[in-house]
Amino acid sequence: MLNGKCFIDGNEIRAFSIVELIIVVAILGIVTSIAVPQLGGVLSNSKEVLVKDFSENLNKAVKKHSQLNYDIKISSDNSMAGEEMSIIRTLQWRDVADPAPGAPFLRPDWHPVVSSASSDFRLQWNGNQFVVIWPGEVGVGLWVKFDGSDYGVNYKFPKKYVSAGR
Repeated sequence: MLNGKCFIDGNEIRAFSIVELIIVVAILGIVTSIAVPQLGGVLSNSKEVLVKDFSENLNKAVKKHSQLNYDIKISSDNSMAGEEMSIIRTLQWRDVADPAPGAPFLRPDWHPVVSSASSDFRLQWNGNQFVVIWPGEVGVGLWVKFDGSDYGVNYKFPKKYVSAGR
């Protein structure tokens, strides 16, 4: 060591001192302690945005159906999700012999599942439109899944299918 510099075999070695390393680790610790709690709410916020968007898309499909065909008039029943399923099937249906303008209004490969679990995001028909039932709230509705497991092959309608809500 000569004048505060380290030499090995006559070559000067450049390195960080222990004090510099401690300062860098302390700064990283402070930044991490600020950033990590902020990231905790990102997933739940993104799910909320997706559910709101999904609800808006369903309500747009109901509105388009009403504008081009007839108003869907089904009262709400909060004890089960039968009216939600019949509205979804009506929006997915396309009469091959006499297709309604714009039909189908929803993807025919969506197979929603009914849920009453308060931990799920759900969509419920209130008599006029679909509304969101947030986790923690009580109610029966269509379970909004985020993994795509509710999509598959197109729904097969019976030969004499009658659309709902007339």
